[in-house]
Amino acid sequence: MVSEPTLALVLVLLAVFATATHAQLVGESCAPAACGNLTIKYPFWLRGRQPAYCGHPTFAVTCDDDDDPTGATASPPSLNGSYLRVLAIHYGNSSVVAYHANLVESSACRATRFNMSSSLALSLLAVSGANAGLLFSANCSRTPPTGSLPVNCTGFSGGGEWFLSLDRMYDPGGPARAVDTVGCQYSVVPVLPWSELRSARDYAGLVRRGFLLEWTAVPGDCAACNASGGECRYDAGAMEFGCFCPGGRLQPATCGE
Repeated sequence: MVSEPTLALVLVLLAVFATATHAQLVGESCAPAACGNLTIKYPFWLRGRQPAYCGHPTFAVTCDDDDDPTGATASPPSLNGSYLRVLAIHYGNSSVVAYHANLVESSACRATRFNMSSSLALSLLAVSGANAGLLFSANCSRTPPTGSLPVNCTGFSGGGEWFLSLDRMYDPGGPARAVDTVGCQYSVVPVLPWSELRSARDYAGLVRRGFLLEWTAVPGDCAACNASGGECRYDAGAMEFGCFCPGGRLQPATCGE
């Protein structure tokens, strides 16, 4: 049996911990912030300008527009310190348009040795199945995929002649038509659903326009919290959502509780 003094100490420590956690989440405002043409709000947060509790750790945005507040001459912001550059955020359908800097700043031949899924390492983001896919294939035992365009990668690691085609359905495991990759080496790069491929030179423009990422399972209902008059918070240590309400109250969901 726990003695009364011991039980009292435990209760005091729990109260102190709860108070400290509350204090960590209710300081500066988490009002939407601007980064170039983007509006940054939960689950995203602006690293260096907002407290970390303003969003989920996966969705930290680093803005590079310090020299030009309008964002007109700056690089698009990076996502969570990765090579992903954010072009647009669509909060209504939980999606992001981004491009991978390594694919934009190099030859198309680099994409022949690229794996988008393994490069993400962002647990709550996934490449949308709505994307189209740029398919690179080589050393096929039969004819290349229909409509393929030759790409000369001689001199590049794993080079030689590759063929570039557009698949309307992005699949990181290969194209939907399995017959197209029989006996082939291949790599797939996601691009926006309405992309068109007319020549191999279109590669640079297609990857710079980006591709769709989707997020799911972000803790908390931020829309409900906002509708109740609160601001969304996230405690990374406890992995819990909080709604900061008028008067300094921190509620687990909404200000109406």
